[in-house]
Amino acid sequence: MQFLEPLGPRTIVRLEDKGELLLKMYLSERAKDPSSRATESSLNNVIALRHTITQMYGESEVGRLSQPTF
Repeated sequence: MQFLEPLGPRTIVRLEDKGELLLKMYLSERAKDPSSRATESSLNNVIALRHTITQMYGESEVGRLSQPTF
């Protein structure tokens, strides 16, 4: 599979910000109601972002993104 060029510093920051926002939304929804459709949808958004990054840049580039700390 052919991937895009490696992630640049600006792209990494943008993706980390987006991932952090999606994760915060998921945690907020889960705190309200762990079994709600909104919680499931929020989790799916987090998963979809990671999957998209993996498909576009490869697994090795996903590892370059920092993991959020909560």
